[in-house]
Amino acid sequence: MNNSELSIFINEIANTNPFLEYTPSQDISLFLNDGIEVKKSLKDELYFQLHTCNQAYNKKIAEYIIESLDEHGFFNEEINDKETLNLIQSFEPIGVAAKNSLDAILIQLRYKEQYLACKIIEQFQEEIVHNNYEKIAKSLNVSTEKIFDCLHQIQQCSPFPCSNYATETVSQIIPDLEIIVEDNEITISPKEIGSIYLSTNEVSNEANEEVKKYFNEARFYIDSIHKRNKTLLMMVNELVKIQEGYFLYDDELNPCTLQEIADLLNFSKSTASRTLSNKYFLFKNTILPVNHLLVSKTKDGTSKDSIINGIQYLIENENKQHPLEDQEIVEELKKLELFVARRTVSKYRNILHIKNSKQRKIEYKRQGQ
Repeated sequence: MNNSELSIFINEIANTNPFLEYTPSQDISLFLNDGIEVKKSLKDELYFQLHTCNQAYNKKIAEYIIESLDEHGFFNEEINDKETLNLIQSFEPIGVAAKNSLDAILIQLRYKEQYLACKIIEQFQEEIVHNNYEKIAKSLNVSTEKIFDCLHQIQQCSPFPCSNYATETVSQIIPDLEIIVEDNEITISPKEIGSIYLSTNEVSNEANEEVKKYFNEARFYIDSIHKRNKTLLMMVNELVKIQEGYFLYDDELNPCTLQEIADLLNFSKSTASRTLSNKYFLFKNTILPVNHLLVSKTKDGTSKDSIINGIQYLIENENKQHPLEDQEIVEELKKLELFVARRTVSKYRNILHIKNSKQRKIEYKRQGQ
């Protein structure tokens, strides 16, 4: 939970548990009084998965797809970059970025490797409507029982898999931390949601089981919140160390993965993911998701974003009479302390839809450059 979600949860517990006392901070109090329903943003969830995946993708196309999703999480436009679209569709919730509810079901079935069920729903929709299962079985040369099994698999799929997410980013976000820079010193300041404490430190042995249950529940939640805050602060502290140049000098973000943060602190990757997902920090009056600080990297350890930006910069400023070949781009990138193989340059150049040196030379001549 982020601070917004946590404050609502604790407020609800405090209203029913006599041993848990909660006094919201001023910001949280205003937030709670507004009665805003906090629902995890679909876009935030997708961007988190995008920034932490290891697969190469076209950043502009990926962002375009995510930003173009409709209120159901569907993507109704035609796009040439099927690889990037397939990547987004592989994210949770499975079925996101489908064309429609039928396509969402097909994506879920393929994810489960239920290919016969896919064939049935693609080729025998009319027979399904009229319950003509024997015809389907005969056409596919399988038993009727197999058809029923496939129909059961279809029924397990959600036609609207994104319904549990808010399709728009929540308008009011309470940051979990603030990152402050003063005199070249970085300070991480947790944004407290208020005061949470036990109304008493002990319960007598004579108390009934229900009273003891409430007491233990209150103590459990307080301990869990302290642990949550400590874990979040530890992970953000490591992230800030890695991204020190970004905060101090507005440098480009360094490569940093979720697995690396987990390894540094001896946590599992899933724990790191849960801790950092849907969390926000305030920096220079701007609220940003914590996963903004996670940057995928190439096999050689260099930030993929840095490589792509470097390729774009070099080609935009190349000699139009002698455009840079991919190997020459590799050598120029080395001068910028960006290390990458020629085939990787070629791959990213294609992702950016930039032609090779010979094709660019022809294009420059046509343009009179």
